[in-house]
Amino acid sequence: MKKFFLIFLILTSTIFATTFSLRYENIIYTSDTNKYFSNVFTPAIKYQNDNFSFFVEMTFSNDGKSPLFYEEFYGDYYIKFKNSGVSLNLNNVKISLGNLENYDIVDSPYSLFISSLGHSKPTISFKFEDNNFKYESRYILISYDDFVPLNLSTKSSIDKGLNLKYYAIKYGNFTFGYEEASVYVNRLFDFEYFSNPLPNFFVQYYRENVLYNGIRSFNDNSLMGFFASYEDFEKYLYAQILIDDFNANRFFNPDNPTVDKIAWSFGGTYNLNNYLKAKIFSAGATKYTFQPSADSGNPLYYGYTYFIVEKIKDFIIDYKDNYIGYKYGENNLALLVGLDYSKDFNLTGDLEFILSGTKSPINPWTEKNGSTYERGFNLLNEEKIEKTFLISLNISKKFGIMEIGGFIKLGEIFNVLKLVEEVNDNVKKPYFAPSDENKTIFDLSIFIKVNYNL
Repeated sequence: MKKFFLIFLILTSTIFATTFSLRYENIIYTSDTNKYFSNVFTPAIKYQNDNFSFFVEMTFSNDGKSPLFYEEFYGDYYIKFKNSGVSLNLNNVKISLGNLENYDIVDSPYSLFISSLGHSKPTISFKFEDNNFKYESRYILISYDDFVPLNLSTKSSIDKGLNLKYYAIKYGNFTFGYEEASVYVNRLFDFEYFSNPLPNFFVQYYRENVLYNGIRSFNDNSLMGFFASYEDFEKYLYAQILIDDFNANRFFNPDNPTVDKIAWSFGGTYNLNNYLKAKIFSAGATKYTFQPSADSGNPLYYGYTYFIVEKIKDFIIDYKDNYIGYKYGENNLALLVGLDYSKDFNLTGDLEFILSGTKSPINPWTEKNGSTYERGFNLLNEEKIEKTFLISLNISKKFGIMEIGGFIKLGEIFNVLKLVEEVNDNVKKPYFAPSDENKTIFDLSIFIKVNYNL
């Protein structure tokens, strides 16, 4: 019955779609799982007219990176939603909803508020843009309660939502904007955050301190920051900053036990000619920036992450798949330089250098006792840090409705971050720490993609 339903869904969808695509990738080898010859199938269907779009896309893979999906029917494959939903375009307004890939307003591999990896989550978005102004209010469902009773330490998820907003002024080739995100728990959706165009900071302050006068707590996590960009035919330049738990103690009350939780990103691209583009990007984040709150020793609250556990069915969650924002997380510095070629074929070459220290998406204050931290500005201030050197090449060429390409990544990681599971602190949650191990990176894959207009 399940197989029949899947075939029926695909056939009925293609009747109403205008474009069908299927991408097949053979991962010849990946050092992530030390596995040879795994497969990734990505079917997609899209219908679009002047102001309405309907699109569905998902992946089927047996690369060994996630728990299996109905093993008795589909063998060693699992599925992931990629980008499925509907959107409505009305002049300067775009409304989208579905299980959508999420990206930041800043076009960068090191974007801060939303990861450049484009993680797909249930999303509602309202966007406005004209020649002078940009605005978006976006809701993302992070997780919902899995109904494990009583003992919080055994819970694998919690009711948790996120509202993102940005406001930007456009002046010629320049764009200047303010961006913010609010993370809340014990409720799935906050209508006022989404619908009220005021910054979330004021909405939270009013409800917590005026409307309810302390009777009801709205102690949500508020992250805020700014961005600026310049773009013309030759170049694109940007800068972005994120601040978590912003307060003025650093300036007006320096004796207060303040910790700096900030991230920054800047860079851009330059067109050397009509088909060759150079690029450079850099980013970093201080220790603790995206970690959860340690209120009352409770490690489940307010982290800027998708999961509150380190494993799903014995599969360790890659921290890059856990962070909502900057993909490398806190306690990190990264630099990427590269060239993009686009003429007879497309070729992308990147060199990347990454430094990472101890971090945890789920443990407040990482290796400390769950309620203390190192004051001030903390960045890679430990004896041992992870050092990563990567080179990657991506090539593709189109032949009519068909596209063929390949990908290779080579590199070395020194003092690899390893999951520390035996933790002797108050919250007993694992964290990642540099180890004495080194790792050679070798990823190789080829793909073929077919686009067919019905």
